[in-house]
Amino acid sequence: MRMSRILMLAASLTFTPSVIASAAEQPKVKDVSGLAELDLEADEYYFEPAFLRGTPGQKLKLEIENESNTLHSFTIPEQKLDMDIQPKGKVVVEVTFPPSGVVRFVCRFHSELGMQGELLTGDSTPRNPK
Repeated sequence: MRMSRILMLAASLTFTPSVIASAAEQPKVKDVSGLAELDLEADEYYFEPAFLRGTPGQKLKLEIENESNTLHSFTIPEQKLDMDIQPKGKVVVEVTFPPSGVVRFVCRFHSELGMQGELLTGDSTPRNPK
């Protein structure tokens, strides 16, 4: 009886980290439905928040502050947006949420390092930007 309890405890301990790890891997999505403006941070190879959920066709003004000492960009080719953000600088851009699905934004200098994000509508889920 005692051995079976030990085995059950050991099994539950090996299962728990995988559940915690999979929950930790889910990106946070900020609901911006109904907002007209939002502050966005650009830092060392990430945007924060990186995943924004809005309504189809919604326009959102982003004030993007580069908090790093590295040149970054905010780029959405589908919307013809491509703005450099100087180190410690700010830019203001207006984005439009897609009629459905996902539109990805990137730093064209550092997207391979994970500096990406998404505008989501409907029940779209974030694609992990790795």
